[in-house]
Amino acid sequence: MTVADLIKFIERKGDAQFDQEVISWVNATPDNLALYSKTKAKHVIDTLDSISESTSTAENYADFVKKRKTRKKSFRYFLKIASILIVPFLLSTYIYFNFKEATPESAKIVYSSSVKEQKTVTLEDGTVIWLNAESKIVLDDNYNSKERRLKLYGEAFFDVVKNKNKPFIVETASGIRVKVLGTSFNIKSYSSEKSVETTLVTGKVELYNQKEDKALITLSPKQKATFSKKENELAVTQVNIENNIAWKSGQLIFDKTPLDEFALNIERWFDIKVVMKSDNFKGYSFSGKIEKTNSIQDIIKVLEVSSNLNCIYTENDKTLLIQSK
Repeated sequence: MTVADLIKFIERKGDAQFDQEVISWVNATPDNLALYSKTKAKHVIDTLDSISESTSTAENYADFVKKRKTRKKSFRYFLKIASILIVPFLLSTYIYFNFKEATPESAKIVYSSSVKEQKTVTLEDGTVIWLNAESKIVLDDNYNSKERRLKLYGEAFFDVVKNKNKPFIVETASGIRVKVLGTSFNIKSYSSEKSVETTLVTGKVELYNQKEDKALITLSPKQKATFSKKENELAVTQVNIENNIAWKSGQLIFDKTPLDEFALNIERWFDIKVVMKSDNFKGYSFSGKIEKTNSIQDIIKVLEVSSNLNCIYTENDKTLLIQSK
């Protein structure tokens, strides 16, 4: 970590991932913390100097002692000198209380995507993860030590680098765990949806529940495991892989998808609110393809042509109302 990187962090000019990398580095060793404190202290003084008279700190302080200028000026220079002494202590305290989640016992690294956003993340072992809209992965800073474990909230596609000595484990909020050595697969685990889906593309994955160490099932390529949260049941089906991972390429492909599930996907992808005027519509299903580049009006046309529905979109509150014709 360079001094330039530390100043970038101090000035809050980096993104969330950059900030987390700096925080982890600062907390790694006492020497790192000392360098950060020294850099911060110097930066504070340099910042003060840029808005004060172009004379040295020592000259100003000597002048302050000798001439006893106004209280306002005296107080300002007192703060300048005091900052040199107390900033390292304050910074250590600041890092402890503000970044205490980054200590070895509870250090967390978070990668997330917002509504409408898809993001690609490469982990230190070379594993590549694609995050769908409104998704998040959380891993400890000891990731890739004895094992490679993380938590998923939302949907992600994983292309895992093989390492037989360090299994790759994905935990979901529902309690389902997916364990692999090296493979590619997709997990869909949104809290707002009724099920957790794991689709295997290549290799082999094992599914576990939260309380047991024995695998519930082992998937083969082109198989999808669907865990029903309410019924606590697991079902396996053969699927078209491309349909399940098309979101990576900017497409949503639906095959007899319940209308309420379709609505959740549209909300995440287009940052709108879908309101169904009747509960009876939840029995409807939708088949078709939605492109990321489609407009809301395009989606309305697809819905109205494929079903006996009438859709009204309100731009002001970004709400799509679905009702019968």
